[in-house]
Amino acid sequence: MRKLNVQAAVQPKGADNPERLLEDYKLEEMLRSPHRFIRPEPEAAQRSPLQWRHRVQYAVSHAVNAFYSMDPDVRKEVPVQYLLEKWWPKKATGFDSVLHYWDVKNKMIDELSLAIAMNDDLKHPVILFEQWRTEIPSLSMHLSMIFQAAWQPEGWDSLLVQKFMVVHDPNVVEAFQHMVSVFCWEAFGKLPGMIEIYCLLEGRKIRYIPGRQSLIRSMDYIRLVRDSIPQAEDLESGHFTSRDKARIHEEVDRRRGEVEPKKNWLM
Repeated sequence: MRKLNVQAAVQPKGADNPERLLEDYKLEEMLRSPHRFIRPEPEAAQRSPLQWRHRVQYAVSHAVNAFYSMDPDVRKEVPVQYLLEKWWPKKATGFDSVLHYWDVKNKMIDELSLAIAMNDDLKHPVILFEQWRTEIPSLSMHLSMIFQAAWQPEGWDSLLVQKFMVVHDPNVVEAFQHMVSVFCWEAFGKLPGMIEIYCLLEGRKIRYIPGRQSLIRSMDYIRLVRDSIPQAEDLESGHFTSRDKARIHEEVDRRRGEVEPKKNWLM
């Protein structure tokens, strides 16, 4: 089995890079909360505690990282609930109610345990909660992504990329699919064999198998996002208004309405 050279994706530290940089976590927050950029929150609201989703995602991410950092034989002896408990919010601050707090916690335990059980045949991740960056020469930009878990299963010559989300969001799901496809193509010279997204609160697993035609759509998507985000000098000059920030979300919604429904989503 040919091993992918994942180290090729890392850019040298301190490199002078004038091109645009697209970071996945920033794009996700824009897509999840467009109202924040259309109607900016007052300063007092910005200082409020993180929403419950952020706190739960923090716990889930740490639990998954800790679990897959263990040797496969050790994992069998460690329940996911134990790991999730270590990082779970100790108070219900930010949740709708105490009942909501416990409902979400129980759902996360059940669904994360099920997801990990389904992946029992995956032994050693190639990438585990690491930030990677690669150049996209055709778009004169760089793409930065945090890979939660990426595997090269036995017999595969490509990657299985997984993402664990607390709440399903179609905008974030689509953006992740496009970013992973473009990143793997540019960094490794090969599309991922499969992309899996676990939406834990809904108990939903989304599978996507990229292809050459979908890569064209993915490149178009990244180009659209690049052109919707202003240059750094616009940010510094104060010309980057709240309306400018909303453009990316509006353009993505418009584009989704124009393209044909994808037929390679498996729910």
